[in-house]
Amino acid sequence: KPKMVPARQRKAKILLIEDEEDVREILAAILTEGGHEVEAVFDGMKGIELFKEKDFDLVFSDLGMPVMSGWQVAEKIKALSTKVPVALITGWNVERNESEMRDHGVDCIIQKPFSVDRVLKLVQECLILKDRFEAA
Repeated sequence: KPKMVPARQRKAKILLIEDEEDVREILAAILTEGGHEVEAVFDGMKGIELFKEKDFDLVFSDLGMPVMSGWQVAEKIKALSTKVPVALITGWNVERNESEMRDHGVDCIIQKPFSVDRVLKLVQECLILKDRFEAA
């Protein structure tokens, strides 16, 4: 069968923070199938710990989680590294207020329910952002 991933697609190491098991597994499968390396954890604290230990290109975090919200995760990630884009996964219709997102350290929004194409396209968009952050 034809390969899903065009050669020009860049590979990313992605930290996925999502408390809902089914959503976490689906997203991890989409990303892995898309050729990316994924480390998936179920809460923000775990995610932050892992982020300190390893190098990631992108962080995908659910917005509504117990213990630590996606906004808090984004802020903590940005405090550790300004070079890594953070995408929030949400089922709520978050008003995409660019400046508010930036204030919180959020670079992209993944709207649930998400399509495979949309998620993989977003990864590529985030990688382009990462280049910009690194060049800045």
